[in-house]
Amino acid sequence: MKEKRMRQKFVGLWISFLLFFLCYLAVEIQLGVLLSIWTTGLSIYLLIKNKLPSLKNIFLSILLAALVSVSFIGMGAGIGTVAANGLLSGVPTLLCSMAVFSVAEKREGLRFSAPGTGQVPFTSILIGIGTGTVLSIINVFLMIGNTQMDFCVSFSRLLVCLNPAIYEEIVCRAIFLAFFLYKLGGQEATRFQSFTMWFMMCVPHTVAHGYDLLSTILLCILFGMPFAILQKKRDVLSAMISHGLVDAVRFTIFGLGF
Repeated sequence: MKEKRMRQKFVGLWISFLLFFLCYLAVEIQLGVLLSIWTTGLSIYLLIKNKLPSLKNIFLSILLAALVSVSFIGMGAGIGTVAANGLLSGVPTLLCSMAVFSVAEKREGLRFSAPGTGQVPFTSILIGIGTGTVLSIINVFLMIGNTQMDFCVSFSRLLVCLNPAIYEEIVCRAIFLAFFLYKLGGQEATRFQSFTMWFMMCVPHTVAHGYDLLSTILLCILFGMPFAILQKKRDVLSAMISHGLVDAVRFTIFGLGF
């Protein structure tokens, strides 16, 4: 009976994913926007339940949202487009960041950076760079032959990397980990719950890219899972650094074609 009640805590999450996946299969819709709406809803729920995080983490959330918004400048679009995209990505980043910090302050298993406050997280930086380097090499080999090379090292291309590094790791991944830990309430996870956590941290974000099913599975294993492991086993910062490096290499060699 207890295990059944614990499973019921994640029924809504699975129903949401099923609807999301049906849209992927049958409906012409921007899946990234749909995922953002989904996770923003989760963030509002967590903020209502957990209250706001500390003032320091509110300011950090504002900074992360601002960096995501600024990243659109690197795409070379007009001011109106940059402002609109910045708002559409910045608001979810702000809300999801505050929700993640709110849970991290009360639950074990989720850290933005390690070690703690006031210390430079050199280990996390090195782990992020090392993992990102390996994944970058894999990504380049996968893309060569399928994408025309457009090598250029520029500030604008590197600026764009802030978007996947911050927005995707917070809004599309860390928020699911935060929701999982909140629902778990400090109890030990069952196998089903652990599967739910890893699945939600990896699959929805990969599906949102809109690739065919085989490519989605491959990318989920090669990239989604390593970033999720970094978040769960180390911290969100290492995953952000790794993800940002992968896209920095990609944008430098192949341009900003999304």
